Amino acid sequence: MASDFLGVIILESLSDESIMQGVTVLQESDIQAPPDDPYPIWSRRLVRIPASDMETFAAKLAASMKEDFYNHFVDNQRLVVVFKERYFVLDKWDKTTWTKMVQYGETVRVGSRWTLNIPVEEDRLL
Repeated sequence: MASDFLGVIILESLSDESIMQGVTVLQESDIQAPPDDPYPIWSRRLVRIPASDMETFAAKLAASMKEDFYNHFVDNQRLVVVFKERYFVLDKWDKTTWTKMVQYGETVRVGSRWTLNIPVEEDRLL
């Protein structure tokens, strides 16, 4: 049986926060955004998504995302990265599977400095 996904959603990445309705939030935290970001603080939510719901949720999340952001989720083996209008399901341990995700990230202004260094260990999500 597939395990649940844990992930981080940055509230500032959402054009419609109603996507959060019904999502299991495990922890909330705020961090300082990178320099020159239009949002000085990012409001992060550590969430749990049932494996059976992950791809449906990822598609809905992609439809409500802004450029300049990604959100990501992990289970035991997979990494799901969500950008504006698109998501990717990848092998979290095999970065050779990440190429198309990294390339797409560039098209929505998320540089490879971020996409090549996505934390995939559950204890490093927040």
